[in-house]
Amino acid sequence: MKPLIWFTWRKLKEIYNNCMKKILLSFFALYLSAQSFGQCDPSAYDWAGAAFGVSPNPTIGEVFDNGVLDQPYTEQIYVKAPTLAGDIPGAPALFAMVPIDSLSLTGIQFSLGGTWTNLSVLGLTVTCNNAGVSPIECNFYPGGSYCGDISGTPTIAGTFPVKIDAIGYVNFFGSQAIPYSFENYQIIITDGTVNILEQAEANIALSLSSAQPNPANNNTVIHFDLPQSGSAQVLVYNLLGETVLSRTVSGKKGTNTFTIETENWKNGVYLYSLQVGDKRITKKLMVQH
Repeated sequence: MKPLIWFTWRKLKEIYNNCMKKILLSFFALYLSAQSFGQCDPSAYDWAGAAFGVSPNPTIGEVFDNGVLDQPYTEQIYVKAPTLAGDIPGAPALFAMVPIDSLSLTGIQFSLGGTWTNLSVLGLTVTCNNAGVSPIECNFYPGGSYCGDISGTPTIAGTFPVKIDAIGYVNFFGSQAIPYSFENYQIIITDGTVNILEQAEANIALSLSSAQPNPANNNTVIHFDLPQSGSAQVLVYNLLGETVLSRTVSGKKGTNTFTIETENWKNGVYLYSLQVGDKRITKKLMVQH
């Protein structure tokens, strides 16, 4: 017979080991949660009172960034979940005042040869940050602001139409689904090569660089190319369409630099444009203090 003290020590050791395993698993779960939620910030986008929507929003000039074949790609999307079924365009009038139970981002698809195909075929995946409101990461609660990341390495070059599919769920004599698609997007994946003629044309074309840094804190810098010396207008406006900056600059032929002071601006998304004559180029700028 083994001594009682030996048995007691063995039992205590077993309890200790089990507790340590649970603690380590808890820390690991928290680590994974932090990793998942650390990729994008839902509060970084200013919805300006919108009840339902997705950004990028092509109706206000927002577009997906271009990608390069076999090069890492990343883009952020923002989602505003509706509160009522009537917030979703095309919802049955009977459901208009019925509260939404949840909104599900069911997928982002691109058109390949006329067939809508999952974005994964292009080499890209979508990861959502729903702040832990649902174990299904792309399920969102009504009225909330959420975000996601599109990332990966593009495997096909071309210009592809894109749509973002969502479903709102309501309880009205049983569970009812209200599908909706955000359309009129495109994503451009280049093969990364430029021939001599294209390079020569690019050297004299009107162009506008991405702001650096972006997101901006106190200021950000843009570069723009002019085909000839002359005046250019730099415009910045918020998502309400209000102009927050309008500056006419005298530019030289070739590359010019302009600094945008953002120290006193509110956090959120802005659109900045370069206009020369009747030509305008618009890009997206995020401000985050």
